[in-house]
Amino acid sequence: MLAKKVETLNKAMEVEAKKMRREVAAMEKEVAAMRNGKDQDQRSRRPSATRGAVVGSHVQPIR
Repeated sequence: MLAKKVETLNKAMEVEAKKMRREVAAMEKEVAAMRNGKDQDQRSRRPSATRGAVVGSHVQPIR
């Protein structure tokens, strides 16, 4: 009787562990997707930001 309960608990723990691994993998995938999106946003903003800085530095005359 006790052995059966131990087996049942072990099986339940294995199932929960698999579920947790799946959830962690899904979260990691989501974080990676967010990072990729953020990197793309920064890349698209970077050229315009550098152009603004270059234009801004040429606006002030040197005397």
